[in-house]
Amino acid sequence: MAATSQQSMMVGERTARYGIPQPYIEVRFPRDTHQRTLRAALHRLYADVEMATPEGALWNVHIEFLPDILMYSGGRAYLELGEGTPEENERATAMLKSLVG
Repeated sequence: MAATSQQSMMVGERTARYGIPQPYIEVRFPRDTHQRTLRAALHRLYADVEMATPEGALWNVHIEFLPDILMYSGGRAYLELGEGTPEENERATAMLKSLVG
């Protein structure tokens, strides 16, 4: 999913419970973006991540909306890793980076 001039995307990682890495793509829009546009973008991102996930991968894809921060609103698609190993995290992060470009 290519970023438009009105949105920005970045790949990051946070830590879930029990120290398991949770890679994500975060998308941000200007704060005045209509919520329907934001929801549609997050659902499209979710679909793109699902379609890019290789057969046999044990992770699950989720989306979440982020509260308005300063002058942005947004959300993220994140991966709940099945094994949580460094190797799985590396594969998942590489796949997410390939989507952001």
